[in-house]
Amino acid sequence: MPKRLVRTGGRLALIVALVLVALVVVAAATLLAVPQWGASLLPSATITRTAAPPAGWHAPETASPPTLPLNDLDATAAPSAKALAARVARLAPAAAATPGLVVMDPATGRTLLDRADRPLLPASTMKLVTCVAALDALGNGRTFTTAVLGPRKGVIVLRGGGDPLLRDARSTGRASLQQLAATTAAALRKSGTTTVTLGYDDTLFTGPSWHRHWTDNYRYSVAPITALMVDSGFNPRTAKASKRPSVTAAHRFAARLEAQGITVGSTRAMTAPSGAVELAAVVSPPLETVIENTLTYSDNVAAETLARHVGLATGRGGSFAGAEAGVRATVKKLGLWAAGTVIDDNSGLSRDNRVAPHSLAGAMRLVLTQPAFRTVLLGLPVAGVSGTLYDRYDERSERAGRGTVRAKTGSLRDVSALAGFLVTADGSPLVFAILANHVTRPFAVQDWVDRTTAGWASCGCR
Repeated sequence: MPKRLVRTGGRLALIVALVLVALVVVAAATLLAVPQWGASLLPSATITRTAAPPAGWHAPETASPPTLPLNDLDATAAPSAKALAARVARLAPAAAATPGLVVMDPATGRTLLDRADRPLLPASTMKLVTCVAALDALGNGRTFTTAVLGPRKGVIVLRGGGDPLLRDARSTGRASLQQLAATTAAALRKSGTTTVTLGYDDTLFTGPSWHRHWTDNYRYSVAPITALMVDSGFNPRTAKASKRPSVTAAHRFAARLEAQGITVGSTRAMTAPSGAVELAAVVSPPLETVIENTLTYSDNVAAETLARHVGLATGRGGSFAGAEAGVRATVKKLGLWAAGTVIDDNSGLSRDNRVAPHSLAGAMRLVLTQPAFRTVLLGLPVAGVSGTLYDRYDERSERAGRGTVRAKTGSLRDVSALAGFLVTADGSPLVFAILANHVTRPFAVQDWVDRTTAGWASCGCR
């Protein structure tokens, strides 16, 4: 073959290859740009940062929660099992294995519809269990303090208190390093100190910072869990997780001190000495605010951090193992444990978790009937309105659920889950949990969940 033809053929092959690569890149970018598609393709427990609504989209009016407490409701007000079953939408057998589905009357605790025979992989509905356990173990008003101790021989120590909402820059309603640095610098100047060595102490939490059953693929949506981190361990400009959140927090604090005129000679890890004097401190918002953020945005870092505090509060320790043991003990105490339950992590990222739909529905009943757990209502995403449900319930057959269904989502590659509550058209509150595993058609399953819950919401069938 002539050399010219060989060269021409080689060039053509290269052009074709480049065009194909470009098409693949464009297609992948398009898929991942859509939150629902990205959640289905990527190994995330759920979407933690929701995109803006599409142009021309208008949110429905948000329905108010039912009158609480529910103790005085007529026990016969709930729909019959037959009426609820008739409104379960048809799901193509090829879309998923048989889902677990439970509906309960929160006023009486009576199970109205039960199609669940075992615990299933919950994905991020696990956060509902974690938040209920945190409220029981810590209380609504619990706060978390980030402090600076010293100076002692020119050394100050930044001590992490496990504040999952700590920010670098000032932020309304949240503690920040910028705020802490300003207070610290003022105190240092008052004592005549303008040069320091900065230590950082993250020893409140112990053990590994990365869960043994999390793969590296999760690092785009969750940072290692430490007692000292800012901006959930992420760089706000790049949205990339830090591999060493405590170090990142210390360096950012050092930069804030420098901006306040304090020279930081070096930065290193150290344990704050016993009896060290508190120089400055910032305090997190109360637990109820942390929980609202955790559930609305399905914040994996916040859920795992809260679980560490549950571990500490219950005497199990501030490690992953301690957190899991503390939540497990609290779930049993609250009567939510079921045979076969496995609590392997507390955000829902682990594929070794197993939770019964009955347990999730039971947790929601506590939320509706017990004042101590009422905070959870503030954080539940609202169908078609907020959080991880803002872009769902968009088809005609699903619209009855918009502004009415309030629930925690859960999504892994082959898991689609929803657990929460709704109020039927005739005013009957219902709590429910739907867990679908072995999902092969995620959009079809999500639509089935939305159609089913919307059907219950439109039910005038006492």
